[in-house]
Amino acid sequence: MVLIQKEWRKLLNVIQCLNDGLDDQIIRERAGWALLDLLQADHFASFVWDEEGGIFSRPVFLNMSQDNLRLYEQHYQFHDPITFKMQPYRRAVSVNEVIKQCELLKTEFFNDFLAVDGLHYGINIYVYDSGNRNIGDFRIWRSRKRENFGRRELEILDMIAPHFQSAMRNILFAKRPGTALDLDKIRRQISDRFDLTPREIEVACAVLQGGSDKIISRALHISLPTLRSHIQHLFDKLSVNSRTEFCSKVFLGACERI
Repeated sequence: MVLIQKEWRKLLNVIQCLNDGLDDQIIRERAGWALLDLLQADHFASFVWDEEGGIFSRPVFLNMSQDNLRLYEQHYQFHDPITFKMQPYRRAVSVNEVIKQCELLKTEFFNDFLAVDGLHYGINIYVYDSGNRNIGDFRIWRSRKRENFGRRELEILDMIAPHFQSAMRNILFAKRPGTALDLDKIRRQISDRFDLTPREIEVACAVLQGGSDKIISRALHISLPTLRSHIQHLFDKLSVNSRTEFCSKVFLGACERI
């Protein structure tokens, strides 16, 4: 698949959003806005599957009403003719692969839920951890005034999926009891293992806590260019290229030593 330069920039923006921190709701919201721009779509929702409760939880939604999403959580996710059919796919999937559009339009789910906010054509993707547990999804919709999604949009979403999966895995690992953020232990380990300066250790801990560049620069009283220079030095010393890779390497290293 060939992307024009503008599309590549937008695709890289989505990936950057997924690499930017350890708060899953923040990164999913940022990535959602970027995806709407990239895929010329109108509505976005994202959930994390709660295995214990058997429900979709931690919703992020864009251009959808709070009242309507509340109805989804309370009722429509249990009367949903599409999501559980799409969930087992290991690739981006169109709604119309599991139900014909003409059949979808006849359902209560469409008329009393989707149509309320103007959702008409949809594509979803679900990502999984190593234990085959659904750890997050992207649900992207176009309004009736647009054309349906095609193979091109599905392929673009498939390109993003590994980055989404990696980000969610790292976030879930960071939140595990005992490994969440024992910063004192991590500070000692990364100092010894990677020969970091005191300032680089401060920056590393701030990055691990999910701070944006602006927040970290203010907290550490340094300029953005100086901060980004420190972050690049961290990446070079750890032989990584992104915040997601950085967090993964640090947490995996910490886990090996716990």
